[in-house]
Amino acid sequence: MKAGRRNRGDSRQQPEEALVQILVNEDFLSSILCTPIDLTEMAVGWLYNQGFIESIDEVASVDTCERKRKIYIDLTTERYREREEQGRIRTSACTGGEISYFQFTRRKNRLREGPRVTLGRVQSLVKETLAQAREYERTGGIHCASLVSVGLNRIVAQYEDVGRHNAIDKVVGRMLLKEQDPEDKMLLTSGRISSEMALKAVHSGITVIASITTCTDLALEIAEEAGLTVITRALKAPRVLSGAQRIRKHLEDRDQAFFEPCRTELRFPPE
Repeated sequence: MKAGRRNRGDSRQQPEEALVQILVNEDFLSSILCTPIDLTEMAVGWLYNQGFIESIDEVASVDTCERKRKIYIDLTTERYREREEQGRIRTSACTGGEISYFQFTRRKNRLREGPRVTLGRVQSLVKETLAQAREYERTGGIHCASLVSVGLNRIVAQYEDVGRHNAIDKVVGRMLLKEQDPEDKMLLTSGRISSEMALKAVHSGITVIASITTCTDLALEIAEEAGLTVITRALKAPRVLSGAQRIRKHLEDRDQAFFEPCRTELRFPPE
């Protein structure tokens, strides 16, 4: 069935999913099932979150071909060869994701202090993220993730993908490409926070992650070890499972106008 075709009895189109190949320094590295847009951001975020690059400075060039479903990347390092030899771990991601064994087992450094937020503030930003999820509105079956600058009081990056982990990679890739400081950032996701999602946040230096669903016990263990703030059920009944020191009890007066309740009718992406 071609991507974008309609189901009988359903007025919405089906979300697009494709197998995209990643080639690094002319070598085949991996194939990823994803929504084949924003491939540069996804590739950079994926390389970083796998531990194949340590900074954007190691990326010499990225060339994407959406028609051929290929991403060509030139790196100034060949660290990926060593990390690939250590193998990968299959994750619980929707489209069958993987994370490098090195990245999964590496020591988790304690995160910095990071921003302080209120649960009301988080709820409003989650509502705004879902209200702007155009592909979900069109298809009814896709995940979204957004990066929030607490200092600027706004969403600075937002992406959608059939895989929740891919949407996170796209957000992180955008942060790296724009050389944004993760110090005041918060990560919002429509999907459950599993272990690899928590690892992506920690490795990126993001101190707060919130989901409209839940998190796994291993994700919570990782969060507690690294000092990551985890907020679940963030839309209706937020629960702070770790890192409560970053949660403020009351909004300041200057926050009231920005965080008016969102009255957009919302439907929810799949867990």
